[in-house]
Amino acid sequence: MDLARKDLMNSEKRNHERKSLASDQIEGVFSIVLKDEKIIFDDVHDVSISGMGIRVDHFLDKDVPIQVCYESDDFNIAINAEIAWQEKLEDNSFRIGVQFSNENMDGNVMLFMTMREYIDDFGEAF
Repeated sequence: MDLARKDLMNSEKRNHERKSLASDQIEGVFSIVLKDEKIIFDDVHDVSISGMGIRVDHFLDKDVPIQVCYESDDFNIAINAEIAWQEKLEDNSFRIGVQFSNENMDGNVMLFMTMREYIDDFGEAF
């Protein structure tokens, strides 16, 4: 890992290295569930066993608990999470950092392993 990326990870206080996804090839459906609302998204920037970066069309309140869900033909999972940070982009969408809860690390690992075939350079990194 190059020094600049390592410094960025340290400054963001990440516990696990994030991996980029080829999100346009993901076969399942991602969504965020908060209160009674379900928000579908397909723009996943990075993922680790402790969180992911996503892009959605509207602002999400940081103080509301969420679930990150993934559904495919053969796998469904919902992980409790919280919004760690968000940034409004020029096109009025929002780039959001989602931190998974530590209460179900097995679920976090399961989601990460399900995404492994979409992770850029997975074979090279491991």
